[in-house]
Amino acid sequence: MNKVFDKGEVYTVIVTPFDDEDKIIYSDFDNLINYQIKNGVNGIILLGTTSESPTIDSEEQKEIVDYVWNRFNGQIKIVVGIGGNNTKKVIEFGRFCVDKCNAFMVTVPNYNKPTQNGIFEHFLKIAQDDILKNKEIIIYNIPSRCGINMDPDAIIGLYNICENITAIKEASGSLTQIRKIKERCNINIYSGDDLNILPIMSLGGVGVISVASNIMPKEICELVNLCNNNNFSRANSIFYQISEFIENLFLVSNPIPIKYVLFKNGLISNDNMRLPLTRLIEQEDSNVIKKLNNFKIQVNKELISNY
Repeated sequence: MNKVFDKGEVYTVIVTPFDDEDKIIYSDFDNLINYQIKNGVNGIILLGTTSESPTIDSEEQKEIVDYVWNRFNGQIKIVVGIGGNNTKKVIEFGRFCVDKCNAFMVTVPNYNKPTQNGIFEHFLKIAQDDILKNKEIIIYNIPSRCGINMDPDAIIGLYNICENITAIKEASGSLTQIRKIKERCNINIYSGDDLNILPIMSLGGVGVISVASNIMPKEICELVNLCNNNNFSRANSIFYQISEFIENLFLVSNPIPIKYVLFKNGLISNDNMRLPLTRLIEQEDSNVIKKLNNFKIQVNKELISNY
């Protein structure tokens, strides 16, 4: 098994661009992903929360995976989110994607609120599937969206049993949880929250699965590299220059603000959201828009190209 997840890495969860009729704008993926490649990002995540995956039907998900893999395979690591709350369907989609990505991201099941044993068995079934067992998996633990936290015992148990479970995107917000995981196993821990990059990496985390790097990949990569090299003094300096802007990206539900910023900077051609999410409207969201516009982002247009 080729190792995908490693130390000192930034993965960007790519937004899904929609036109005013809710159709996917595939050409915008070229801008977004080229921008990541040319700014040194290690990998991208497709079909994550930031990608609005709950409103993308199964055929569209397959089309996105095909499109991105055919155009960017070998240029950047490509991870596909295959999570869901129906274990059988997760495996079915994983089997479709198995030869069209470098790794999977699997989220703790949402809505069902399974027990810790149920969560454990869900991941075990996926990881040990005959077709998927050689594909690396990063667990995604985000209690605020899933309604339940994945306990350290379940994470550590899966890491010890399943060779292909090699990493976790931790968005529980609990540094105690990070410590408990790290002191008992060597799973690669990625911050699932841009604002927690420094504390998580100071506890032994290896990088970030980022929203902010959609628009500021260079800054997020520099931040992670500094932490990886134990230069937390310089990392602090950079972090406090961008932390308020990052915080503003979550003033309303992600990915509404990041899509607005990407659109305003010419990285996507439309900031439309699929319902029940809605785009920022000047009359209703003037305070959010003002805060986002207060931060001047230097997007290098030379690093964006369609080809």
